[in-house]
Amino acid sequence: MTQSAKIKQGAKISPIWILPFIALFVGIWMVYQYQSAKGEEVFIRMPHAEGIITGKTQIKVRSVNMGVITDVKLSDDRKYVIARAEIDKRYQHLLTEDAKIWVVKPRIDKAGITGLNTLLSGVYLEFSPGSIEDTSSYFTLLDEPPLIAHDIKGGRFNLLSRNSEVIEVGTGLYYKGYEVGQIETAHFDWQEQTMRYQIFIKAPFQNLVTFNTVFWVNSGLEVDLSADGINIKTGSLSKMLKGGISFRVPEREKPGDIVTAGHIFSLSKNYKKALEQRYFLYDYYVIQFEQSIRGLNAGAPVEYRGIRIGTVVESPAMLIVDDKPAYFATEDTRVPVLIKVEYKRIFYNGKVSKNFWQSHLKTWLKKGMRASLKPGNLITGALYIDFDIYTDAPKYQVETIANYPILPSISSGFSVLTNQISEVLTKFNKLNIEGSLAQFEKSMSKYEILASQISSLIEQDYTQIVPENFNQTMTQVTQSMAQFDQTMKQFRKTMSDYEDGSQVYEEIKSTLAEIKQLSQELQPFTKSLNEQPNMMLFDKNNTQDIEPRSKK
Repeated sequence: MTQSAKIKQGAKISPIWILPFIALFVGIWMVYQYQSAKGEEVFIRMPHAEGIITGKTQIKVRSVNMGVITDVKLSDDRKYVIARAEIDKRYQHLLTEDAKIWVVKPRIDKAGITGLNTLLSGVYLEFSPGSIEDTSSYFTLLDEPPLIAHDIKGGRFNLLSRNSEVIEVGTGLYYKGYEVGQIETAHFDWQEQTMRYQIFIKAPFQNLVTFNTVFWVNSGLEVDLSADGINIKTGSLSKMLKGGISFRVPEREKPGDIVTAGHIFSLSKNYKKALEQRYFLYDYYVIQFEQSIRGLNAGAPVEYRGIRIGTVVESPAMLIVDDKPAYFATEDTRVPVLIKVEYKRIFYNGKVSKNFWQSHLKTWLKKGMRASLKPGNLITGALYIDFDIYTDAPKYQVETIANYPILPSISSGFSVLTNQISEVLTKFNKLNIEGSLAQFEKSMSKYEILASQISSLIEQDYTQIVPENFNQTMTQVTQSMAQFDQTMKQFRKTMSDYEDGSQVYEEIKSTLAEIKQLSQELQPFTKSLNEQPNMMLFDKNNTQDIEPRSKK
């Protein structure tokens, strides 16, 4: 054995050389343990860092701590704040892309007073997980807490409003008076000039929303002033204070197919407007009136013998003929009114109703169907259009204006009666009745003179009468009789205009008959007015049938 081999065999390795390797291994293991226990790092964009404290402000889900804010800094453009947070690895699967996060602090809103517990502990961030599987590390802080959590079942739909007042977020949705949902978001589309709402209806009530469901603003107090009168409807005190949106399937309609989430509905100003939006199947017509249309406003009803069949669209109609308004473009003095015949008002099946109307319209017009203006409200002076059959109407001629078919009209009853009375009064003025009466009075005075002369002549003693005086007296009597006869002829000629069969007599007789008929037609109205003096302001009360009392 050589000396070098003996040295190698007897040599021992010193443990000091192993310590660095052990320390390195322990350090790597600690770093690994730290990183694995550290959790997920996320970033939250927020408008400001009010109430946020690094290392203290917590992130919670259902009041359970899931993370903490570790750093806060300004963005590069200094327009917002970026907060860095560390999330416990046990909750990493909750960091979905559609998750929502907001600040919990003291608030006073429609839901009441919330967040009072943060007055002592400080604000914290509430985290609401989403429903999709994709995760994210970047989130945006909400300005307000969401009204509906993702885990609440229901359906979300959209409402489009063009003419109703703005409804606040959080306003309730009601079905037959029962609250079933809320407005989640409200957005004004400045390009379309419309309000867009997203609503949430809780399960299982989302199944009540069908294709023929209508939505309207329920303010708790509705006042309708139109040709139909004045209607006032009031709801509960809570609705009058907070308002709300109601929805339902219109009366006498069966629910349609259930719509899917995201469907867009129109939001109407009131229930009456909501019902009118159902009548999407219609045709336009023009009616030309010879009389004044003052009081006939857009939205007024168009009826056939009391049955509504359409609506006034424009009064007067803004039709252009020869680059001028229709009522100035030609020598025609009639004023055009644009209406639309809404077929679902005639029959619930719009297509069947349209075919029925179009196939019978020409026959009805030939039989004398004409439009006339009727008073709908004596206080406001509102008018409506009524169709009826007038057998003595002038012959119908097919006409169009600005590519719209024209439906013929006839002067209304009040206008005709007024014109006839005016004509009769004018003829009365032309008859000079005062002159006729003066002539009659003059004739009577001459008759009295004649009668006095004849009486004195008869009472005289003929034995003592001088022939000359007798002849003179007889001459005076003869002249008086001739004057009286001439006066009576003139009076008879004057009074012949008032005899039976004369033109003036027939006109007076006809006018008085129409006045009598009008008074008969007004009798039910005056009777109702006596029973309920405020019926012109409010709807007439329906009287109940009197039930006989049983003997005790």
